[in-house]
Amino acid sequence: MKLKKALISALLAVGSLFLLAGCGNDSLKLDPSANSYSPDGIVTVVKGNVAKKAKLTYQIGDGAKQAAHVEDGTFVIQVPSQLSDTKVKLTATEAGKTATKTVTVKKTKSLVPYTQFAMAYNMANQQLKTGAKAFPVTIKDGLHDLVDANGMRIRVNVQNQNVVGVAYVFTVKKMKNKTQVKNFAMQLSILAQSVGADGKQVLKDYQKLAKKAENGQTTIDNIYSKAVKFETNFSTEALYMYMLKK
Repeated sequence: MKLKKALISALLAVGSLFLLAGCGNDSLKLDPSANSYSPDGIVTVVKGNVAKKAKLTYQIGDGAKQAAHVEDGTFVIQVPSQLSDTKVKLTATEAGKTATKTVTVKKTKSLVPYTQFAMAYNMANQQLKTGAKAFPVTIKDGLHDLVDANGMRIRVNVQNQNVVGVAYVFTVKKMKNKTQVKNFAMQLSILAQSVGADGKQVLKDYQKLAKKAENGQTTIDNIYSKAVKFETNFSTEALYMYMLKK
């Protein structure tokens, strides 16, 4: 009888060890800051905390796994904004332990079919003889820098062959050159027209915002034209403008 009790006790002890080992696998830290995230510019920012030494990957919908950078136990992932609510699976691994969490990036709207956007942009630059680099008429889905030179950057998010958003970045240093300022204004007007807005009106509205910024106003209003929203931000280094569907 005593031997039977000892055997049962030993089995219970072994079982407890397995349970503790299982709990250890589940205890790896992975804490997204929210269950769902809204678009921010042309991307949706997913962030949170994870074990400092863990390796972190993420998977957008049924897409391939991608590595995420972990900095002192925190992570920030820029997911290209999507046209439908999309699940993003996060997986952290460390020393044989694994933790997974799934979050949702909320849907955004399409601005214009990509090919239509590129053709409109190229035609306008050709007619105005700006000398600007032509955009490719076809492109894969994802984030792409169509222009990144001479202090100007034009970045697009393309999903299902539709332009979801355009980021237009211009360095402050270039704003001190009259020729460069003219080039910036011309490209802003052409980009606005290419996504379906009124390019001339957008340029006028921007000039009003620029004057407010010069006078020290730190809060800048958005510009709206024909259901397109222009989110504008200034920093000490650059001007950032995001073109999104209202």
